[in-house]
Amino acid sequence: MREVRLSPSGGFDNAARDYRHITVQPIAAAMGAEVVGVALRDLPDAGLAELQDALWRHKMVFLRHQHLTHAEHEAFAARWGAFAPDAYTHGVPGHPHVQPVIKEADHRSKGLFGSGWHTDSPFLPEPPGVTILRSVQIPPYGGDTVWANCALAWRMLSPTMQAMLAPLKVRMSARNNAFTQKLADGKELSFASDEAREAAFMGTGHPLVRTHPVTGEQALFVDEVYAVGIDGLTSAEARPLLEFLIQHITQHHFTCRLRWDEGMVAMWDNRTALHLAANDYDGYRREMYRTTLAGERPS
Repeated sequence: MREVRLSPSGGFDNAARDYRHITVQPIAAAMGAEVVGVALRDLPDAGLAELQDALWRHKMVFLRHQHLTHAEHEAFAARWGAFAPDAYTHGVPGHPHVQPVIKEADHRSKGLFGSGWHTDSPFLPEPPGVTILRSVQIPPYGGDTVWANCALAWRMLSPTMQAMLAPLKVRMSARNNAFTQKLADGKELSFASDEAREAAFMGTGHPLVRTHPVTGEQALFVDEVYAVGIDGLTSAEARPLLEFLIQHITQHHFTCRLRWDEGMVAMWDNRTALHLAANDYDGYRREMYRTTLAGERPS
């Protein structure tokens, strides 16, 4: 008998709240929203608090027509709290917390930094909480970013599956990412230091189901780039479970997609969302810059 794929329903609630300082417009049923009518460089503290609340609710928010400088980007990010350590880069000159994410027009590769479904640097004992990415130069088409709502995916699992997953710990490591990158373009994945490489390869065990420190919302904490196993299970036992969870989280119904324009700023919550950068713009230059904010040890 042929299996019929059914669309999940009943758990979608991405409606915007009413705010005084910002206006929020959802872009999909599962997650994601555009914030309009404000400039980040002039956002008052009360507006920042509303923006943070919108991010926790929608998992990813973005703004158009910001055109921030490195200094403005770094200063805005600093208002959120401490910066997270970055395992891969040292940042741009004069602004160590602003990391370039650039693909040149003449670069050809089957792999791309950020091209698999992932959450940022989960191999760290305290993975980053929020990532803030801004666009400077984009291709005429392609180069979109897609996000998946891990909290919604968790809610859509059966109670039996939830009970089985709740006590498990996922092992996060950069070793698979480095291996895949080398296979794709023959180059070693660069790290900020030898110590950072060693720590990233060793990795960390985290709860497979984590609780958001602000909202209390539970979400799956697993991805296809860094999740290399499940503590207490053999690789043969863990592999099909990890593959099922990735396919479940990243199904179309739980995602939103952003078509970039120059001067945009997007931010997302790494605790509750995965993201993927499309590698579909060979022959065009894409110049982006990101900051990552410190998170906490998942629990």
